[in-house]
Amino acid sequence: MANEQGKPDYDVCLSFAGKQREYVEQVAAKLKSAGIRVFYDDYEKVALWGKDLYEHLDYVYGSSAQYCILFTSKEYADKVWTNHERRSAQARALMAHSEYVLPVRFDDTEIPGIRHTIGYLDAKALSPESLAQMVTQKLGPRVRRNFLPPGPDLLFEALEIIDDGDREDALAVARDFMGVLQRMTSEERKLVAYLFGNSCPTDLPENVHQNLDLIRRTIGWAPQQVIDTMQGLRSLGFFSEIRADEDHGENVLVCQWNDMTIGSGVTDFAMENSTRLAAEMIQLAIGHFCEGCADKFIEALDFSRLSSVTSENHE
Repeated sequence: MANEQGKPDYDVCLSFAGKQREYVEQVAAKLKSAGIRVFYDDYEKVALWGKDLYEHLDYVYGSSAQYCILFTSKEYADKVWTNHERRSAQARALMAHSEYVLPVRFDDTEIPGIRHTIGYLDAKALSPESLAQMVTQKLGPRVRRNFLPPGPDLLFEALEIIDDGDREDALAVARDFMGVLQRMTSEERKLVAYLFGNSCPTDLPENVHQNLDLIRRTIGWAPQQVIDTMQGLRSLGFFSEIRADEDHGENVLVCQWNDMTIGSGVTDFAMENSTRLAAEMIQLAIGHFCEGCADKFIEALDFSRLSSVTSENHE
């Protein structure tokens, strides 16, 4: 089903016979690690539990994805369920009058409705990783929603974290900050993103700070609105004050974020660098984008650019 933004639930859905599962599973894993929303049956066991599979799979392969990848083979042609999936996908392609079915062949078996003139890929000539990269290219640049890459190597690099234990704790803090952003309104998120994404870094990791008048001129908020909004975020771990600063003048907003969900098992490094980590997350997320694009990525909570694996699709 389409989500509340009217977009498909999945970027791609995978249709295949059991004999090719080992290959397809590797493709699915590569796609998932790249932040691509993929329908692969083993990832959906709980969701499929108790459903009328005939009806639900008709919906999945006919309506829920941007593309359907058909892994065709002799076994694919012989199976009842794969033929059901194929017919649903072909019906969607017919109605859409556009590319939808992307064939990947394991052999030369003819599949009903798949014309010889349709471009296909040869699985025998492609590794699962290469195929996943081609799928990613086919999808093109996109904004992911509520996405934090599982291996944010660029964040670790920016924070100069080498120790594996510190990396695990930093990732836990990053997840917590993501959760905090999800609990905010769009306006609150916009203000936090501006402060942490554009603030003077000289006092990191202790705090970020910005002149109130500059905030007013940049985002159009009255100073009191800025102060009240930040005060309202104390329950989410944000602590702010107004002070004078010899480098930034009077009325400087000073802010820090403390991860209120941190447990006793997290290292001192992660606890002492929550504000710096949050700032690096925001700065990497918006990167060199214009203000409009930056707002789009923050609103979607797309942190793809924290990983070298997932950032390349935005370049």
